[in-house]
Amino acid sequence: MEAIKLLAQLGSPPLGRLIHYRALSTAFREIKIKPDPHCPLCSENAHITEPLIETKKMTPLPEITTLELRKILSEGFDGILLDVREQDEYFTAHIEGSQLLPLSGWPEAASELPKDAQYLVHCAAGMRSARAGEWMLQNGFTNVTNIAGGMKQWLQEDGEA
Repeated sequence: MEAIKLLAQLGSPPLGRLIHYRALSTAFREIKIKPDPHCPLCSENAHITEPLIETKKMTPLPEITTLELRKILSEGFDGILLDVREQDEYFTAHIEGSQLLPLSGWPEAASELPKDAQYLVHCAAGMRSARAGEWMLQNGFTNVTNIAGGMKQWLQEDGEA
């Protein structure tokens, strides 16, 4: 509410105060906050004076279908097929030869991966793997491809065969 009041320039926000609300007892408490003399934003010696605008060059993430993945795997894929789903999803169904590295463990776990390998990244439907692939490209990995449709599409094709 306080942010809305500030943005709409309505009322008087509790600047320099913290309003603590206890829902169980419906009680309010006001706590005065002293300014930090070393704050990089609001002290007399503030050194952050404008928003930081990062201009990272975005590399488009290549994408292939599960049918294209099947062809690549049948021809003897020499890279890493990376599954970024959670462990329970992986145990329910997975593509033979895939390496599990759940997105929930990133970026720590992913920083251990070799950056010069070729990666085909998949998840359940292609959204988490796209996030993982974009992170990889922004962090020095050079050969990363997302699998559109993910495991759902893979299993659907298995049912059609």
